[in-house]
Amino acid sequence: MPLQQSSENNHNIKGLQVGSYFRARIAALIMALVVIAGQTWIAYAMNFDFVWALPIISGVLLTSSVLVYTGSNTKPRKAERVLSISVVVLFPLINLICMGWFIYDMLNPATVTLPHQLLLAGFALWIVNIGVFSLAYWELDAGGPEVRALGLPTVFRNKIFPDFVFPQQESDNSQLAPKNWIPGFADYLYLSITTATSFSPAGATPYSHLAKMMAGAEALLSLFILGLIISRAISL
Repeated sequence: MPLQQSSENNHNIKGLQVGSYFRARIAALIMALVVIAGQTWIAYAMNFDFVWALPIISGVLLTSSVLVYTGSNTKPRKAERVLSISVVVLFPLINLICMGWFIYDMLNPATVTLPHQLLLAGFALWIVNIGVFSLAYWELDAGGPEVRALGLPTVFRNKIFPDFVFPQQESDNSQLAPKNWIPGFADYLYLSITTATSFSPAGATPYSHLAKMMAGAEALLSLFILGLIISRAISL
């Protein structure tokens, strides 16, 4: 009987963790839609020739990644993970295209983009970049949200190791959060905001090579975008 109760308790704990993952999934889905809308507006504002292609490609890939997910309390299949990772890889690539078009528009004397509209596009590009990296951190840390919630081995690795370590996960700070605490999407959004504003992650420490490269890339891109915005503002 005690063993059965223990098993039921473990199941209930995992159920709570999975529930928190599904709540975080909704927030991430909303952020993905905001990123798609933001990137589309940026491309439209800068008269990007193929602006119509951005929401179509991103929307189809995002919808596929949602529909393919079974929703079962098990480790996701490789196809599910590949689609999810493809979404967070596509968003930064589109941002780089928008950034390149922004630079072209800013340096081209014959540009048809109004100066103040180009400045707003630069700010939007910086904000969208925060959303893009928050999704990347959320999707890639420790093998993905399903794995973090269920405590399972990752799809591509036998052992689970965190890419980012939050203060609540450290043994010295065990009094700051419940024992089974896992980061939600808001934690990764905050991490992305601090990295974009202070050019270094705050609230979590990047441990893996992947985490360090992502945080470094966001800091450099944020610094570069802000530099372009300031240059554009000075020249008005």
